[in-house]
Order: sequence, then C-alpha cells, then structure tokens
Amino acid sequence: MPHKPTEILAEIIKLAQTLPTNPADYAELSSHKRRAIRRDLEGAILRLNAAGQSLDFIRQPKHVFDPTSPKVIGDLVAHTLLAQDKEPLATAVKQSFYGAGVYAIYYSGPFDCYAPISGKEHPIYVGKADPDALHAPTPEEQGVALHTRLKDHNRTIGSADNLDLGDFQCRYLVVRSAWVETAEDLLIDWFRPVWNRQMKVCQGFGKHGDNPDTRSNKRSPWDALHAGRAWATSEENTPSKKTVAEIRADIAEHFKKHPPKSSRG
Repeated sequence: MPHKPTEILAEIIKLAQTLPTNPADYAELSSHKRRAIRRDLEGAILRLNAAGQSLDFIRQPKHVFDPTSPKVIGDLVAHTLLAQDKEPLATAVKQSFYGAGVYAIYYSGPFDCYAPISGKEHPIYVGKADPDALHAPTPEEQGVALHTRLKDHNRTIGSADNLDLGDFQCRYLVVRSAWVETAEDLLIDWFRPVWNRQMKVCQGFGKHGDNPDTRSNKRSPWDALHAGRAWATSEENTPSKKTVAEIRADIAEHFKKHPPKSSRG
C-alpha cells in the first residue's frame, strides 16, 4: 500500500535523527547496525523515488532495453553459449586453448539417476572459468583457464567407477571476464543443473579436493555416488553424511521439482 507523503517525510526525519553527525562515527557501529541503517536508507530512497515518479505527468515506459546492463549482456552470453555445437568433453580438452568463460556439460549415458536428462539439451552441470588477469581484454591475456577447468572435469569423470567419459558432451564460450559470473548465474537459474552445488542435491563435482595429510575433508554427495577420486576416498576424509540411497532419492525429487528443459523457459 503506497505511503502518504507526510508518512514518508516523518519516516525520513526519524531515520535522519538516528544517523551519526560525524562520518567517522560510522566506524564505531557494529556491522549489524550498519547493515540495518543501510537497509532503512535504501528503503527510504525507493519510496522517495516512487513518490517523485507519481508526481510526474508523463508515465514511465513499460519496457526499457539497456545494452550496457550486466543482466542483459549476461543473458546474451548465456544464449550464445547454448547456440554453440556440442562436442565430446574428451575431444574438447585434447589441445589447450586460450580464454576464460562459461561452459555447460551434458550427459547421454545409462546411469539410471540421470535418465530424465540423458541425451537431452539439459546440462548436468554449468560453470565458469575466471581469467588469470581479472580485466584481460584478449583470450591470450586470459590464459588457458577455460581449457584447464574442462580438463579438470574430464579427469574427475574419468576417475569415477560408474561413469563413462564417452557419455559426456560440452559447450563452452570464451567471454570477457566482466560478464562471466552473470551468465553462469543465469544458466544455473534456468536449468537447475543437478551437479551444481547451489542445488544442494549431488554437489561436489566441481570441487578441487584437499590432500588429507594437510586438511581433512568431508566426502561430497557426488563422490559418495561416483566413487573414484583418490583424495575423496581416502580414509582420512570422512564419509558423506548422506547414504547413496538418500542421494539417489534427492536426485529423483530434484527432477520431479525441476523437470528437464531444452532451453530457457
């Protein structure tokens, strides 16, 4: 329900009275207090902007396209990735190539848990590879980050005792670093890939691992279901808190909640 102008004004005056008069005093506030003040200020600004717009006799447009918006560019990057031809993962990593960017991995094998997406245009995992230099303008200056990441995944799948490398394909796209994370976030939001850690279903595939002699490590659900990585199966690394049966049930429930799709939608 819209606030009356007098209510907004009273709220802003009350908020202003709680603010330190000396900017240096902000450093003395707890992080919780600073977050609360910032949240209140942002809320007040939004209400002021809304009030200002309502006073304008010319309405705001329904649709605005800003080609410089990170979300717009991220959307373009994600769609461009999906337009690439798929190729076998093992083939993609045979020779090093320059560049950082985004990628998607697909499954087409007989492992029963992944039957809903096997052979479909729905990735089992999506990820990104950041460049060696954050603002590197060319693939050469970005290093070989994308190839290295795909090669790591190729090695991980190859170590699993119940997966076949020949059943995995990928798409990848070299991208300027500023837009990589936005595109990855969009792809994860669109597809909800079952191996991505954000889904909290069969996470652990993208983990680099820890030497148990240096630091103990809990075995991930992915490593429990697809045993084979030496560091994950070491006795010093504790077993996953979920059984294989529970992980399988989680995967089935995930696909029930998030049916596979062939594109954004």
